Amino acid sequence: MNSEAPVLVERHGRRLELVLNRPERKNSLVGPLVESLRDAVRDASRDDAVGSILLRGAGGAFCSGLDLKAFSADPEPDWKARFSESWLDLHVALFESPKPVVGALERYAIAGGSGLALACDLLVVGDGAYLHVAEAQVGIPAPMNVAWLQMRVGIAATMELYLLADRVSGRRLQQLGLAVSSVSDDAVLEEARRCADRIADLEANVHAATKRMIAAGLKGTVREHLAGYQEVARRGGAL
Repeated sequence: MNSEAPVLVERHGRRLELVLNRPERKNSLVGPLVESLRDAVRDASRDDAVGSILLRGAGGAFCSGLDLKAFSADPEPDWKARFSESWLDLHVALFESPKPVVGALERYAIAGGSGLALACDLLVVGDGAYLHVAEAQVGIPAPMNVAWLQMRVGIAATMELYLLADRVSGRRLQQLGLAVSSVSDDAVLEEARRCADRIADLEANVHAATKRMIAAGLKGTVREHLAGYQEVARRGGAL
C-alpha cells in the first residue's frame, strides 16, 4: 500500500476501508483525491469479496472541504478543469454502488466534505464532531449537499442546514436522521467498523436491490438526477 497515495485502500475481511489521505491539509479535496476515491468505489462495487465500504479520513478527521489553496494555484492545476465532472462521477459511484457505504465522521465534515459525508448510506458521528454545510456563508450554492439532504431529510431540514449554515453537532445529526448513531469522539471508528462488519455479513443481493429501489424513485437516472442540481448551480439559481 502506498502511504503517500491520496486515498488508502485497506482490506479487513469483507470490510473495505477507503481513507482520505491528506491529513496535513485536513483531508481537503483536490482532483487526484476525488478521482482516486471514485475509482476505488467503482473497483469495490465490482469486487465480490467486498461486503461493505467504510469511508473515513486519516489523522482523526473526516474532510474540511475543497483545498482552496490548491484550487487557486498559479499555474492552474491540470485537474481543475475536470473537477466538477469528477465530483459528480464520485457521487454517482457512491449512489450506485451495491456495497453499503458507512461513513465515520470524526471532528468535522465541512462544505464539500459535508456532501461526501451525506453521500454515505449510513453515518456514524462523534458527539463532539460536526457537519457544516458552509457554502451559504460565502454566497455559493451547494448542489451535492442539497441533493443528498433533500433525499434524506426533506425540504425543511435542507433549508435549516443550508440557509442557516450552522455547525450541526453529532447528536443533532442523529435527531435529524442523518446519522445512525452519535458516540463519544474516541469511539467513532470502532462503532463505524462494527456497523460495517455487521452489514458485510448480510445477504449482498438485498443491499443491491435496496439501492436499486431507491434509485427507481428518482426522475431519470442517478447521474441525471445529481447533474440536474449541478446545472441549476451553474446557472446561478438558488437550490
